[in-house]
Amino acid sequence: MKLSMQLLATGGFMPHGYCYLWNMPLVWLHVVSDSLIALAYFAIPVILIWLVRKRRGLPFSWMFVLFGVFIVACGSTHLTEVWNLWHADYWLAGVVKAITAAASVPTAFLLARLVPETLDLPNFGQWAAANARLEKEVRERRDVELDLRVSEAGFREQAALLDITYDAIFVRNMENQIVYWNLGAERLYGWRQDEARGKVTHTLLQTIFPAPLAQIDSQLLKTGSWEGELIHKRSDGSDVTVSSRWVLRRDPMGKPNAILESNRDITQRKREENKFRNLLESAPDSIVIVNRSGRIELVNAQTEKLFGYSREEIVGQPVEMLIPSRFHSRHAGNREAYSQSPQPRPMGVGLDLCGLRKDGTEFPVEVSLSPLETSEGTLISSAIRDVSERRRNEEQIQRLNSELQRRLAQLGIVNEELESFSYSVSHDLRAPLRHIDGFARILKDEHAANLSEEGKRYLERVLGAANHMGHLVDDLLNLARIGRKEMVREKVQLKDVVRRAIAEMAPETQGREIEWRIGPLPEIECDPGLARQALSNLLSNAAKFTRTRNPAVIEIGSRQMNGRKAIYVRDNGVGFDPKYADKLFGVFQRLHRQDEFEGTGVGLATVRRIIRRHGGEVWAESKPGCGTTFTFTFEPQVQNSSAQANQRR
Repeated sequence: MKLSMQLLATGGFMPHGYCYLWNMPLVWLHVVSDSLIALAYFAIPVILIWLVRKRRGLPFSWMFVLFGVFIVACGSTHLTEVWNLWHADYWLAGVVKAITAAASVPTAFLLARLVPETLDLPNFGQWAAANARLEKEVRERRDVELDLRVSEAGFREQAALLDITYDAIFVRNMENQIVYWNLGAERLYGWRQDEARGKVTHTLLQTIFPAPLAQIDSQLLKTGSWEGELIHKRSDGSDVTVSSRWVLRRDPMGKPNAILESNRDITQRKREENKFRNLLESAPDSIVIVNRSGRIELVNAQTEKLFGYSREEIVGQPVEMLIPSRFHSRHAGNREAYSQSPQPRPMGVGLDLCGLRKDGTEFPVEVSLSPLETSEGTLISSAIRDVSERRRNEEQIQRLNSELQRRLAQLGIVNEELESFSYSVSHDLRAPLRHIDGFARILKDEHAANLSEEGKRYLERVLGAANHMGHLVDDLLNLARIGRKEMVREKVQLKDVVRRAIAEMAPETQGREIEWRIGPLPEIECDPGLARQALSNLLSNAAKFTRTRNPAVIEIGSRQMNGRKAIYVRDNGVGFDPKYADKLFGVFQRLHRQDEFEGTGVGLATVRRIIRRHGGEVWAESKPGCGTTFTFTFEPQVQNSSAQANQRR
């Protein structure tokens, strides 16, 4: 408050009007002049502030503000001059001038520093030239904008067409940023257009290239296009294999400005191709696939191993390189004929086919042909098998067969001679046996009274021996007839055969206690007469060796053995030592003395011959005192042929 009073105090000073002797014209001259100057000084800052606010981007706007403060201060000094004409407030006038000085000094200093920057500003001519250039650029931009709008309309029309296609199509700039993404790309990869736009393609899709990217880009810039297979990742993280085609787009000046990429999903096709290649590689035969012109398109590992060529050496070459030169002309004609009507079939039926290795050696082969329909046309697949080992085996088999036929012929002759000998011997023995038996009976019937007891005993032994010899001759004749008799097979119920055989044995088993156990028996295909004879011999054998048992138990049944029906005859007789089982079925082979159990030693040999003629086998299992089990199989003729065929395969 004291400061204010001091500033407004006159301090004993006189107003300026006294200096002008109160000459009114002079006084009003100063009043009007200072007032107008102050008014102008106050108006100038207002205008500058308005300018700065309106032109936000005006350079050095802060200088305008500082200059406005300085002008206001200057205007205030002129107002104090008018005031001090009638008042003597010279302290107030001094303070205002001090403020003006404080504003003017930094303004002058900063203005001096600003002058060099101001000199760098363009002059009017430069501004005019720049403005002309700007107007020209604006006109050019308008023309370009018009062209862009026309191009955009065409682009939108083309984009609508691209959205119709099933392939994934997108456009990327030279920084590989996506600028267009069609509906096919959305379907294939899972990203919407707004999600994909602006992204770097190789980063977004995590592309796996078949060659270095720099090499691919170099080819694209050089030729304007690139084709190949890429592996991308979908939005869900799954892999997709695509057949990709890139096309480079250039501006009117020839500068590359965009790349159009078209991708087709071939994931399923690649899976099928890989499956086909795996099957091809796992094939045991050599596989050679050729086109219609006879050029090799594809081979497997077996082909390399068989012919000695690597894949690089063989693919693209004529298939005739794998054939001896003497067959080239004929093979070309046959290949052309097959191409006219391709169908799966063996090649060169009835002909000796040969392959040619890289080292020039030839080897016999078998070839099977099959057509393969592909998008590139019909290919021909050849399965080639080296039959060298089989040919050697066939030749060996032929030699062995010839030798076997020769030996069989010799054996047949020997067998015929043996059978003829057996038959003739048996017939020749009958006459003296009848004489011996006849005269011995006459001697017994008419002269027994004249014989001593010892003589009668000798006579009985002669009659018994003659009777045994007669049975032996009959069995030998029967055995010989079995070898010569032609078999006639038919369906036979074994249970009926067994019942008839037991009925025929009634006289020899009369008075004995025998328990017959007949289980389920199959229907088999056999010769009925021979089957009845074999079963009769086995049942008779069981009845004979159970004579010491009371009751005797004889069981007949069947069981499954190795896929075949086996029939068995089991008894509770005396049995035998199993170490002699291999001798049991030999002619005249006996394991018991004649005085214990009668027999000729031919019956079981007859059984084995009958069973073997049917394609089966017979064997015995026994222990002394524990009975015996005879087991045999009848192999039906059709099954036997099938089994032999399977063995040949």
